[in-house]
Amino acid sequence: MPETAFNYVYGNSLLHRLDPRTKLAAVMCLSILVFREESFTGMGLLIAYFLLLTWISGVRLSFLLGSVRPLLFFIFFIFCFQLFATKGTPIIPLPVLTPTYEGLRLGTLLALRFGLLLLYAALLTASTLPSQITNGIERILRPLPLRFLGVTSFDLATMMSLSIRFLPSFLENAATIRAAQLARGLDLRHDLRRGTTAIAVPLIRRSILSAEEVTEAMESRCYQGQYRTSLHELRMQKLDWTALLGLGAFSLFIFLL
Repeated sequence: MPETAFNYVYGNSLLHRLDPRTKLAAVMCLSILVFREESFTGMGLLIAYFLLLTWISGVRLSFLLGSVRPLLFFIFFIFCFQLFATKGTPIIPLPVLTPTYEGLRLGTLLALRFGLLLLYAALLTASTLPSQITNGIERILRPLPLRFLGVTSFDLATMMSLSIRFLPSFLENAATIRAAQLARGLDLRHDLRRGTTAIAVPLIRRSILSAEEVTEAMESRCYQGQYRTSLHELRMQKLDWTALLGLGAFSLFIFLL
């Protein structure tokens, strides 16, 4: 099976063997650290921590970087917007849009934040089966009184898991449709509006058809959104507590930095 961005990569590393609740809690904690950090030293440590986890997982770095590639244009737009929209000391005085040193700093930080969030999410999905993610989310949400809202923890876990599972298919379909349209002579450089429409319309149609297929498959299996037992019940092991302790020590160091 070809490796796609945000897909599971089979392995038996320490990261693969962790409880999914441990990895979900770690991603949430690291996301808070990424959003909070405003220094390049702290961001450098968070990047180093990601590289360490990638090495432990055995997942190729190029595979994880592929998850950022579809959103590079958006990240570049964020960087350019901050570079030219932030007031401060001009780098090069221009009559209309003037880049500033403050904008350069803020744009770089925001681009790093967004990229790191994607990379940590990609590492989670690469080292955790979709069924394990569903079980982990369900167990985390189970104590909450969600029935008063008309939903169950299993409903929310299933929705989140399906969203994560559909992302690789969505990106793969987008790449396939783009390649097919380019083969038919589509020129994205000279007519961006027409090119975007030619890709977006069949992509939306294919996504809706895929959602209908999943709905029919769930209905044929009598899905009712009720709690079900699992063949392998989740239990926190020493490895999980050790990983959480290490993450806590790293988080404390970042906070005190």
